[in-house]
Formats: sequence, C-alpha cells, structure tokens
Amino acid sequence: MRRVCLFNFKPIQDFHGYQIETYDPLSYFLPRSHWSFSDLLIWGLNGYFKGRALTVNAAGVDRLYRERDPHYMKMVRDFIDRFRDFDLIVMSTYNFIHPEILVRELKKPIKILGFIDDPYSTYLRGIPYLWAFDGAFYISPGYIDNLTFDEAIKRWCGKPATWWPLTTPCPKPEQADEGFFSKRDIDLVYVGNPSQAKVDRLITLKRHFGSRFKVHGRWPFKGYLGLIRCLIGKPIYPYRVTSLTTEERTNLYWRTKIGFNMHLSEKPYETGNMRMYEIPAHGMMMVCDKGAANSHAKIFEPNKEAVYYDTLDEAIELIEYYLQNDEERIRIAKAGYERYWKDYEWETNLLRFLNWCFTIR
Repeated sequence: MRRVCLFNFKPIQDFHGYQIETYDPLSYFLPRSHWSFSDLLIWGLNGYFKGRALTVNAAGVDRLYRERDPHYMKMVRDFIDRFRDFDLIVMSTYNFIHPEILVRELKKPIKILGFIDDPYSTYLRGIPYLWAFDGAFYISPGYIDNLTFDEAIKRWCGKPATWWPLTTPCPKPEQADEGFFSKRDIDLVYVGNPSQAKVDRLITLKRHFGSRFKVHGRWPFKGYLGLIRCLIGKPIYPYRVTSLTTEERTNLYWRTKIGFNMHLSEKPYETGNMRMYEIPAHGMMMVCDKGAANSHAKIFEPNKEAVYYDTLDEAIELIEYYLQNDEERIRIAKAGYERYWKDYEWETNLLRFLNWCFTIR
C-alpha cells in the first residue's frame, strides 16, 4: 500500500490502495495545559503570531527556520521522522516545511505543492516554494486577466502540474426524479464565510430578495458580524447568520431552487471554489461569477449547466428570470447535477489526482 501525507485532510486507512495520513503543524504553537496563567498569557500572543507565520507567507516560514525557533524545529523534526519513508507528500493548503529541509531531508517522497488561494497568495506562499517540489496542483483553472493557471505555471517552472477540482463528499439522493428538481420551496441560498467584499454583495442581494434569500455560514461574533461592521464605518448586514450541520445544509440545499456563488475577487480572476461544485451536486441551478480567461466555462458550461454573471445587477436579473421560468431552471439544474456526478464526484477526483502524482517521476 502506498503511504501518503495529505496535509489538512481526513486520514483514510485504505483508499483504493493508498494509506492517507495528515499532520497538524499548528499544534506545536498552542499553549500546554500544565502551564501557569502568566505562561499562557505570554505564550498566547507569541504562539499565535508564530503559528500565523506558518500560514501567511514564505517569509514567515523562512524566519522561523533561520532563527531556529525551538517549537518550529521540533515540529519539523517530528514531520521528517514520521514521513521520511512515505511515498507521497501533498501540501494541499499551505506549505509549512522550509524548502531547504524538503530537498535535504525528504528525498524519497514525491512532493506536490498546492496552489489554492490564488492569485492572492501566488507570490506569498506559492512560487517561493515551487523549486523544492516535484510537481504542483491548482484548484482554479483561471489565474488572472486572460491568463489560465496552466499557462501561468508553465511560466514559473517546467515541472508537471494538474488541475484538481475542489470537491468534497456530497450525499447523492436515492432518486433524482422530476420531483427532486421541481418540488423545492426555497428560492435562493448562499452558504459561506464572510469577507468584506462578500458581505457588501450579500447586503445588496438581501435588500432585493428579502426573506426569499437564505444566508448561512460560520460568521464571527456568534453570527452578528454584519451588525458589528458599523464600528468600522461599513454598511451593516442587519441579520444574524447561523452555521449549519452537514445534515442541515444537505436538507436546505435539497429544498432550494437556486444557489448563489461568488469568489473572493471582485474581478473575474479565480474560479472553482467548493461551493461551485456543491450547488449543482445538490440539484440547484447555480448563478455564479465569472473567472479569468473564461475559465469558469471549463467547469460548467454556460447557460447549459450553470448561469454566469458579470455584475451583481445582472445576477439579480438572472435569478428573478429563472425563478419565474421553472422549466428553464430545472433544465439547467439537471444538466449541472449530471455533470457533477459524472466528472467531479469526490472519490473519483481524489483517486485520479493520487494516481497522477505517481506518474510525474
């Protein structure tokens, strides 16, 4: 059985011949239960900022390594001891091992670097590490402007790279008959965590659709982040946003006609977030923003498997149109649903990715 370290992933003992394990580097920067209150107070901020340095950019990892921070070095030694003889190491969210260590101490495993928060993090925690890896994957087929990610990564290195769609396990209904798509009593839904730009857009949508629009997610301050925005002079989202269990989210999605999607960028740059696959997977018609180089069309075909918008005003018009035209909405929802279960189902994609990793040496 091939042994795989797939960072920030749930362990799987036997996944089609792969033994998948994970690792938690931030645990080395958390306070210990036996410490005194003063130790906890001092270590609290210190540990937070050191742990933060691991995740934010390559300069933070480089500083911890050059200064031989004892907590960082212990984490690295444990990582090397545990994974030195593994077959594959995938840094699937961010890399926390200094590239000099990767090259010197981890010669046996194939090493794959993930590009996941691009274009925002490309030059912060992507390109600086790339030389130490055997290959890479990206989750957005679009990078920026008219440049696809495939074209971009060829500029940065001559190493193999692949697109790995950002999907997670989704329940499949026992029977996706006509009623599954037509008998839905909720018009519009968005489930996601907040950012300043996203909350601004949600305010506009909520103002237009009112109670027809359901918003959920893990929002800080017990869901009242939208109200607290007034403290920094921003327009408020005057509703509490609650989180959902996996079962609650599934039930909500199966009752909803249209799923709204947007990405962090306010311009058409990245595309293919997790929500982009979850919406069609649950039988909703997706209304989504566009990506760089028309890359969104590679994931779901426009006006056939999903509907895309350039502006928020256009999105509102499209949502209203398809809420009033059930046959067209259901046709697109069905096509998106079938495309997801044909090409993007989680298990098939993970296996395809792992198999690809072992072709690059």
